[in-house]
Amino acid sequence: MEEGNKGGAGCSSLSGNKDFFDVILSKTHIAPPHYLRPPIHIHPKLPSAAVPLVLRNADSDKQWQTVYFGNHERPRFEFSGWKRFVNDNNLKEGDACIFEVMESTSQILKLDVIILRNTMDLPPALLSKIQSRDKTPETAIEL
Repeated sequence: MEEGNKGGAGCSSLSGNKDFFDVILSKTHIAPPHYLRPPIHIHPKLPSAAVPLVLRNADSDKQWQTVYFGNHERPRFEFSGWKRFVNDNNLKEGDACIFEVMESTSQILKLDVIILRNTMDLPPALLSKIQSRDKTPETAIEL
């Protein structure tokens, strides 16, 4: 995937050289308890401590401050901060979020977030490309 915004206004792309993970949102992501646990394959690339987390909507450039709990048995985003992100971005069940790791240190985690709306309507061949299990920056999603 090429760098930059090639799809016009409101269409972001991955840089192609950073680690990423994606999540197709289910009820538990968007309603109480508002759980967001990154997939296991990305854990080695994320801090193993509780650190400030900055989520940046790649389309609007707006940022949300919360906490990433990398020191938990099952690392997760802090519930209330993730809930604010969900509500402010009007996320719904079936939407997908692609999280690109912009900075990951023992002091902070910064993630750019690309939002894909209503993935339930995507063709199965394309849907399989957005599921990042075992993907690397070299096998980034191409839309």
